[in-house]
Order: sequence, then structure tokens, then C-alpha cells
Amino acid sequence: MSLAAMLGRTAEVTIVVRNPTKAERITSAGVAVHGLMQAMAHPTVVPSIAALAETMPLTAIFVATKTTAIDQVARELGPVLDSIPVEEHPFVISFQNGIEPGRDLGERLHEPRILRMVLNYGATSVDDNAAVVMLNMPPHYIGGPDATHRKFVSTLAALLTACGLPTKPVENIEPVVWAKGVLNAAMNPVAALTDSSVGEVLDSPAREIVSRLIDEGLSVARADGIKLGPDMAAHMWAILDNARPHTPSMVGDIRGGRPSEVGQLNRQIIEHARRTGVPSPSHEVVAALIDSFDWRVFRSQQPVAETPA
Repeated sequence: MSLAAMLGRTAEVTIVVRNPTKAERITSAGVAVHGLMQAMAHPTVVPSIAALAETMPLTAIFVATKTTAIDQVARELGPVLDSIPVEEHPFVISFQNGIEPGRDLGERLHEPRILRMVLNYGATSVDDNAAVVMLNMPPHYIGGPDATHRKFVSTLAALLTACGLPTKPVENIEPVVWAKGVLNAAMNPVAALTDSSVGEVLDSPAREIVSRLIDEGLSVARADGIKLGPDMAAHMWAILDNARPHTPSMVGDIRGGRPSEVGQLNRQIIEHARRTGVPSPSHEVVAALIDSFDWRVFRSQQPVAETPA
């Protein structure tokens, strides 16, 4: 929603809104973002991803869902892309947290025009058509695994910057993705397990857990050939200190009984750790604890078997 509000100031935007009440509200009143960023726009509203086929041609499709929805997004978006000539395919930009979402989308869609964007801000929905930005630490970054789409990446970065999202184009997005992935995997699940904001975690004994998660995540990145620089740990602590008022979305997921993103955060680091032979015991414990919440959500959604008479 916040992205639609920012982009809609200078570009034509279409937003997928499945909830009829929210769709009606956005259609009539537009979308707005408040707090550390201010914007308002009136995007075109469609009820499903399939309906995007009626809005073609599109230049770019931003996938800003939770990572837990990637499979569903790919299943619905695939037929839309297949219905148009390959040379007319829009770029698909993954906004999700974690290390692998962009690669996952590309594999599921069989689509080479996949980019990743790393946003250094945090927004919380406060109404059907509004969000509040509590964290904003530009620049943001956009790119692919290499320089293949350099020209389009630069053009899109300039557009995002003009919309109020200062964005740097990069030829290799992987180090930026890893840096944010490690940081999110260190803070978000700990905040969720302690029902805390970033600041509350930093001022509590749980800070030591975050420290171990950061150290393990950076060790895995180095073993995987990702060059993050010698001062990355100190940089991460500075980011967290500036993010004290922010409450990670995983906290809301646990509070609301929704599936978490631990699979896209800690589990992906654990998988890379096992492939590279790097121990990640803290990530394994934290992931198992969050998995217990996810298991409870899954169990509550299963139909109750009738007892035989």
C-alpha cells in the first residue's frame, strides 16, 4: 500500500486488492502513507492477479506480498505472463524479505526478467487504505544477480527516487539482499518470540541472542562467497539502534495467528549453513521456536474430525 501511494504520485499504478471492503475504500478515497514519509495517490484497483491481464501493457509488476504467499502469487501470475508475447513481459520485482524470494519467483515463473528490491523502511497498515512509516533509512536498492538488465534497473531507480524513495541501482543485488536477510533473521524472530519492538529487544537480555544470530549469519554469508565488508556487524547494530521504534511484521504475524516468514529468513540461512559446513545453532533453535507457532496456526486451520457415534 505504501509503495502504491509513493509511486502513484508520478506514475500510473494498478494495485491488486482481494478484500472487497478495502478495494471499495481505496477506489473511493485512494491510498495514503503517513509518518516518516508522506504521500497519497488514487491507483486503479483490480480484484485479482488474473485481472492484471486486462491492464496490459505493464512496465513492471511489484510483488509486495508476504514471502509465505510466493507460491500462490506465482501460480496466479504465471498464466498472466504466458498470455502475452515474451518480448512484452513486464519486469517482476520482488520486495520480499529473505535471501531466496527473487530466485524462487524466477524459478516458479520461468521468467528471466526478475529483479530484487531491498527497502530500508518499515510500514504498518493502520486502515484499509493507509499505512504509517515508522522506519526510513535510505538509500534503497534495486538490481538483479548481474548487469543483464542494467539499463532498465537504472531507469526504474530514477523513477523510484523521483517518487520519494531514494534508490540506488546495483549490478549485483546479492550482497545487499544478504545483508538485510541476515539482519532481519537476527531481529524479527526474537522480537516475535518476546512480543517486543526493536528497542525493547535491544534493551533486554534477548540482545545476546540477536548478537549470536548476526555473527552466525555473517559467517554463513562469508562461507557462501558473499562479500559484505569487515564492518558489516557494526553497521547492522547501528541500523538496529536507529530502528528502535519499529515493530517487525513478524510480531504482528504471531499476535494475529498468521504463518510467519521464518522459512524465508532463518531457514534459508540454515540451508546455506548446511551446504557450506558452517554451524548455525542459534538460528536452528529460533527457527524451531517460531515453527512451533506456525504449527499451532496450521493445526487450528485443520478441520476437526467427527467422532463416530
